[in-house]
Amino acid sequence: MAVAASLLLSLVQGVLLFCLAYQYLLALASIRQPPIPSASTPYRTRFAVVIPAHNEAAVLPATLAQLQKQDYPSKLFDVHVVADHCVDDTAEVVRNDGGVVHERDSLPRGRKAYAVQWLLERILGGDPRYDAVVIFDADSLVDPEFLKNVAAHLCAGESVLQGQHIISNPEDSSLAAMAAVDMRLNNRLRNQSRRNLGLSCRLMGDAMVFDVGVLRAYGWLAESLTEDREYGYELLLRGFRVRYVPEARSLGQAASSLSQAQPQRLRWYQGLVAMQRRLAAPLLRGAFRSRSPVLFDGLLELMMPSYSFLFITSAVNALLVMACSILLPSVRGLLGSAGSVVLFVAWAMYFWLGLLIDQAPIWAYRALLLGPFYLVWRLWIAVQVRLRGDRIAWIRTRRREEINRAT
Repeated sequence: MAVAASLLLSLVQGVLLFCLAYQYLLALASIRQPPIPSASTPYRTRFAVVIPAHNEAAVLPATLAQLQKQDYPSKLFDVHVVADHCVDDTAEVVRNDGGVVHERDSLPRGRKAYAVQWLLERILGGDPRYDAVVIFDADSLVDPEFLKNVAAHLCAGESVLQGQHIISNPEDSSLAAMAAVDMRLNNRLRNQSRRNLGLSCRLMGDAMVFDVGVLRAYGWLAESLTEDREYGYELLLRGFRVRYVPEARSLGQAASSLSQAQPQRLRWYQGLVAMQRRLAAPLLRGAFRSRSPVLFDGLLELMMPSYSFLFITSAVNALLVMACSILLPSVRGLLGSAGSVVLFVAWAMYFWLGLLIDQAPIWAYRALLLGPFYLVWRLWIAVQVRLRGDRIAWIRTRRREEINRAT
């Protein structure tokens, strides 16, 4: 019994050590900020800006007004909004504020992917002929130089780009502030590090850019509740790497209350579980056949347990090892009490290290004090997904503007 317990403890500690080493490797790789490429090339890329919207009349005026401020010739981009099964004034708002509206009331419904697929089929085969498609959320406030910055990368031969998504409302609540910290670290520790290492970055739903050749060849392959990330893996299996472009910035809202954030997180975690079931084996086969570090990294990124799980597991491991050293000294793992405490501290310091690397403002450090509660909440969400299986429906996240109107 003691031998079996020791082997299990050693296995858990080995997984924690491997995951920690990989995360710290990515953190160190994210330190370097590559130079921004020159955007002085002639303006010639024609963009279709795509915005899927379901009852988004409250936020679209600001989004469309901000897009009109692009430092890019207005004749070279069109804004297309799909009003997907809307019962509010979304379509009228788009018509009044300079966008091209496409009203959709056909099936299937209930997922962003369906609206994106439908709209791409409408605009890619007609006139005008576009060179690239940019996908934003309905509440995206886009930096005026976004199109100019991504055009420079497209002209340099890149096919799939991910801009920097920034949370616009960290001041709304402690939960929104923690979500903003989480997004900063995703941008820096995940996407910036992978760009520096020549790996493929994660698509994040907002500020995604695709050469039309990719979309015409493969369509929109993703239909899960996390269609953005899923599409990134599908493209990775087909030989495309997603390039992170931090200078192309877009700001969007985070849910500021648990009642709004919980359905959103349930949706994301359920989509992750579905992706793991469907894509782990193809990524594994592709990685071994091609011996591609890019595919191996994609597989690790998909299958590695969440930070919440790893952090809490490292805490439980430290407590368990210390208890065993007193009550069951015959149970021993790879690490003793001191080593297990160091392991836990290293996991605890990971977020703080990320903020230091990112040169984050003071409010981000204050928000991180909520970190332990935030991680426990996220782990509970993951447990609910495992218990409920596929019985999770898409629920639209309400925006700050409409909540304020209602109150």
